[in-house]
Amino acid sequence: MKKTKFLVIAMLGVTLATVSCKKDEPTDPTVEDPTVNPSAQALGAFFAGNAANEVQQFTIDATSPGSITGSKGTVINFSGSSFETQSGTIVTGNVDIELIEIFSKADMIQLNKPTMANHPSGGLVPLISGGEFKITASQNGQELNLRDGFNYFVTIPAANGVDPNMEIFYGNGDSDTVVWNQADSSVIWGQGNQYSAYFDSLNWINLDYFMNEPGTQTTVQVEVPLGFNNQNCALFISFDGLNSLAMLYNATGNVFTSAPSYTLPVGMDVHFVALSFINNEPHVAIVAAQLTNNHYEVIQQLNQTTTGQLEIDLSNLP
Repeated sequence: MKKTKFLVIAMLGVTLATVSCKKDEPTDPTVEDPTVNPSAQALGAFFAGNAANEVQQFTIDATSPGSITGSKGTVINFSGSSFETQSGTIVTGNVDIELIEIFSKADMIQLNKPTMANHPSGGLVPLISGGEFKITASQNGQELNLRDGFNYFVTIPAANGVDPNMEIFYGNGDSDTVVWNQADSSVIWGQGNQYSAYFDSLNWINLDYFMNEPGTQTTVQVEVPLGFNNQNCALFISFDGLNSLAMLYNATGNVFTSAPSYTLPVGMDVHFVALSFINNEPHVAIVAAQLTNNHYEVIQQLNQTTTGQLEIDLSNLP
């Protein structure tokens, strides 16, 4: 794999005041609280609706070089005759391009796009992101492919300067939670406040590098109130000072765990974010913590909020 160059991590400040407690044993996950009726459907609709709202639409001529500029500053330059149909026919005429840009942890949470990647040595490892993108091309409603041997040139804002460790990752999911895979090779560099890169694939793309925090590793467990589970509640871990977001995928009843997928370094400062919907209203808990060995976090309740206030609170994650 080629070495890559670049990155910058957009960091957001402001500490959210929340309350947490620890205990030695989880509560019995078989007991249901009849007063709590969180909806998996409403949670999924929230993520899907946010993704739909972030889609930007453009039209280019397939046979000529074309350029589009996203609302958050991403510039994409396509070569002429670079698209083909699913059957391999070279495309002519107008092509519809759709773009989603994700730069902040708030957007990662609201679109359910954490920065977890498959590591070459096995398991998952969090990524530090310089930006997530979904780039698709279609004609008459039919999705198009990028032709073999073709790529496209992209410039990406780097608000805090570039990081030479940055590489390219591609997503293996679409509407559901994406797990990222490192590209076979990355052509990326940076100067000033901008990354430049060549992408040779469409759909989900991420500028990242693997988190490489030293120290003792630990599994992490988080207990949420009875009635919540990994179908009707999303549980994220936001790493303070880093543009990085993990997710707890596995759960037994109301106890979420990072095992067996991954471990995290002891001593890291994080914020746990639990999100669910009850009666179509968002409920959230944002809890500050420092990871300890065999970390067990208890979130005592999720509080009702509004989508507007939720966005503000997530934007204030450090």
